[in-house]
Amino acid sequence: MIRGSVPRLRRTLVVLGTALATVAATLAVATTPVAAAGSPDDYSGSDLWLRYVPVSDAKLLRDYRRTVTAIVVENADADRVHRHTADLTMAPGSTEKLVETTLGAARDELVRGLGGMLGQPTPVTTAGAGTVRDGSVVVGTPASSPLVRRAVSARDLAAVGDEGYLVRSVSRGRARFTVIAGNSDLGALYGTFAFLRLMQTQKPVDHLRIADSPKIKHRLLNNWETERLYAGNNASGLGGLNGESGAIFNFAATGASAGRNLPVILDRYIVMARALASLGINGITINNVNADNAYLTSARIAQEAALADALRPYGIRLGLSIRYTAPTDSRFAPDTLTNSQLDPYGTEFRGWWTRRAQQVQSAIPDFMGFTVKANSEGQPGPQDFGYDHGDGANGIAAAVAPLGMTVHWRTFVYNAEVDNDRLKRAYLEFGPIDDEVQPDGTRGRFADNVFLQTKNGPLDFQAREPIHPMFGRMENTNQALELQVTQEYTGQNWMLTYLGPMYEEVLKTDTYATDENGKLLRERLVGNIVDGSAQHHPDTAIVGVANLGNADNLTGHHFSQANLFAFGRQAWNWTLDSTDIATDWVRMTWSNDRRVVDTIRTMMMGSWEALVSYQTPLGIGHQFAEGAHYRPDPADWAGRDDWSPVYYNKADSAGLGFDRSPTGSNLAAQYFPRLQRRYGDIDSVPENLLMWFHHVPWGHRMDSGRPFWDELVYRYQMGVQYVTWMRETWETLRTDIDARRFGEVRAKLAVHEADAPTGGTPR
Repeated sequence: MIRGSVPRLRRTLVVLGTALATVAATLAVATTPVAAAGSPDDYSGSDLWLRYVPVSDAKLLRDYRRTVTAIVVENADADRVHRHTADLTMAPGSTEKLVETTLGAARDELVRGLGGMLGQPTPVTTAGAGTVRDGSVVVGTPASSPLVRRAVSARDLAAVGDEGYLVRSVSRGRARFTVIAGNSDLGALYGTFAFLRLMQTQKPVDHLRIADSPKIKHRLLNNWETERLYAGNNASGLGGLNGESGAIFNFAATGASAGRNLPVILDRYIVMARALASLGINGITINNVNADNAYLTSARIAQEAALADALRPYGIRLGLSIRYTAPTDSRFAPDTLTNSQLDPYGTEFRGWWTRRAQQVQSAIPDFMGFTVKANSEGQPGPQDFGYDHGDGANGIAAAVAPLGMTVHWRTFVYNAEVDNDRLKRAYLEFGPIDDEVQPDGTRGRFADNVFLQTKNGPLDFQAREPIHPMFGRMENTNQALELQVTQEYTGQNWMLTYLGPMYEEVLKTDTYATDENGKLLRERLVGNIVDGSAQHHPDTAIVGVANLGNADNLTGHHFSQANLFAFGRQAWNWTLDSTDIATDWVRMTWSNDRRVVDTIRTMMMGSWEALVSYQTPLGIGHQFAEGAHYRPDPADWAGRDDWSPVYYNKADSAGLGFDRSPTGSNLAAQYFPRLQRRYGDIDSVPENLLMWFHHVPWGHRMDSGRPFWDELVYRYQMGVQYVTWMRETWETLRTDIDARRFGEVRAKLAVHEADAPTGGTPR
């Protein structure tokens, strides 16, 4: 419970609140959103980062036009993907179109992209008599294209694997041309987007020798279509208009939008597919982890099949979130079970999941599998019936394994009976199952087609957390890293917060993992754990909780697009630098003008640290009012301890913060020895994680020389001032940004500045 007496705690929180109010009064500025004027352009941001604008630099445009003169995609229409829905159609008035092959998607993207950037059509030609014209861009695989087969070696292609690609500048006689090659059509598509990205960011394309492949096999989104959705098309972003729910996919829209339900395909589905393919994202679980069983009904499966048909050419597979107790739902009658039949080892339970998975697979042959949130926040699970997470996960996994499907079992659990410290509970529940010795002498009970899907930190998507102790500790189990793209605690759709640096910090944090003899692993960063290089896991996955909705810009805030872009790029290659990713996104989205690029990138790169400073500085986490996760309320008790700010801040007359050192709950002991020592000592723990692990005395001397309280106020102040600087800086770009987007970001920054001193006001 809470340290110190209740009256003393209240006095301390009043002092804290008064100090923050003083900062707010000093820094807050009266801001009224004003519509931007100037440019007549009403572009909405609906193309995400795939808006192919003409190259403005005259010399570079001449160079590009000389280097790129034709498109050659041999046999582009030969290998058609599976299509279940016979009458699949776009909605009336659509501007996007359906494609039936992956190479056709690559060809069409080149036509669109090159035509836009070069300011003139780029012809699609064929290779006559095995020759190719100077300046051609040749796309394909050795199987689809004789030109590709002759231009690149099988050995070089083998090195990039199934989804990788080569982009080469090739000379044959007098002809110089570009080859984009993959071992699969999908690899060739990924290479096509990489080539276009070079031109979008105005890099040279005349002497290319690129080889690239993903470091992680499954690069997935979990789309939350009902909760933490901040990208709806109404004024708040929290819902939809005209009968739509606000989600990106329409399954049950009413009124004016009833005719826009799946199986009708909307433009935004294809834009999303193209954008995700441009990043190499290869799967999406389309519904919230607090799952609705409707997604397993026959009518909904037919709609899902149509969506899968539209996305399939872009290499995007579908998955579903499910409830453990779905077999008891009367909507599946007469094929239903009773609670007594939910034994994960029983033939009834496994048989039901096999039948349901077979029904899905008959409509969606490349269906990925299921994601499960069990025994967490009211969701049912195996513990309700006397079993543990290993039993439950393996029961469903055994049912779908013969169909080639996987089960992602989320580890976001915090049963208060396990330990008083919520942050320790997940590892205490899952760690013993991973360590369990099996009859054949091996360790680990989770099945091979189970992924434990674990958030980056042990609490809940806070602006900064220590890495989750399970990374590296689950040596015998497939583990997927879950990062949040939708900004639940990081400003929602109101605050400009670029999360690329946060993802980078997580992925490049050293776990100090050791082998069975206690020797440090050579490769042991979180990214090495996730990509399998640390502990030799052959199957790997990373998951982003998506921020897609039906807003015109699909993400609710123009700068939220950058978070989806950053997640995808880092999912493909977690070693990338978040600054370089931001630079690419700015050039692809806003401008290639050097001053504009430098200005916007600078805004972005400090935005996350600023948010940490004015929301949760020095490791004081979860200080939000229960529910909205936006407005701070450090004195709040939300009905149970581990949902309440007071549980985490432990404020009293002595200090602030949760003691998780060896003298407290000893969360530090769940980490590998090097981190145990670092986190467990107040003098060695990183200051940005200080209150995650220690109850810090008010007078504790910080690295800056300031006392702890002064440092805390200073961090708040600096964070708020950065937001004011961002608003003022954006004003300097008025003549450089198209009118609608400039005005919409300007209005968001006005709200951001008003909210930052208080941490957020519900809207």
